[in-house]
Order: sequence, then structure tokens, then C-alpha cells
Amino acid sequence: MSISLDDSDKKILNLIQQDATLTHQDIAEQTGVSATSVWRRIKNLEEVGVIRGQVALLDPKKIGMQVCALISLRLVRHGEDTRVEFEEFIASRAEVMECYAVVGNYDYMLVVMVANVEDYEIFLSRHLLSHPLVASSNSSFTLRRVKYTTAHTLDL
Repeated sequence: MSISLDDSDKKILNLIQQDATLTHQDIAEQTGVSATSVWRRIKNLEEVGVIRGQVALLDPKKIGMQVCALISLRLVRHGEDTRVEFEEFIASRAEVMECYAVVGNYDYMLVVMVANVEDYEIFLSRHLLSHPLVASSNSSFTLRRVKYTTAHTLDL
């Protein structure tokens, strides 16, 4: 379900996606609405689920996560029970940063981050490929991050 956002909402969302530490007064000064209106709009955007939360984004390399792997995988069978069980397993794994159900030659695409290749091998062999629902996988390792963003640009 999509909601209607006016230009002030879009300006606020663009600003807080760039810096969630901005005060309501800072946002008010940059958007031309009052700080009280900014507070009310943000509260409403949280209540309707447009704003899902605020987090600190960490630099993976600076915390020792040197290896990023992209994994395509197939399940042994398909069905609601299989999907739920597999997705609960993936949600429980700290190595998995992102997981997408996809169409095409594979069923899921994973983004996995670990400290080193040995940790990757342990995750792959002891956890992922030994899971009874996983039929096969294909891994690629990233060389470097060219672009990464969490921001959705909202046109005014």
C-alpha cells in the first residue's frame, strides 16, 4: 500500500535518509516548515510505516568484515512450508545481510559478509549446504563496492 506524500514529507524524508541525527529544528530550517510540523510529520510517517526505523550504518571493513559473497541457491522442493522453514533459517544467520526470493534459474539470492574466506567456507559447508532444503548454490565474491546506498531519492 502506497501513501500520498507531499513535497514537505519528501523533503523531510530525503534529509533524514542522509542524516538521521538532524534535529527537528535543523530539518525545519531546511524545509521551511515549523519544528512542530516536522515532529508531527515524522511521527505520522513512522506510524504508517514509511519510516521503519533509524540505524547507524557501519563500515564493514573497519569492523573486520573483509569478504562479501553473493550466493544464488536452489531449494530441493517448493511449497509454503519449505519457504517458511528456509526463510526462518536464513533470518537466524548473522552472516546473511540480505536475502531475496527471485525468479529465474535460482530461488534465492543472498548477500553474505564474513571476516575471511575460512569463515565463508564454514558458513557454506557447515550451515548453508548442509541444510536439508538447499539443493545447490553458486557463489561470487565481490572485489570492491562500487555503489552502496540505503536512500530512496524522492522527487519533489
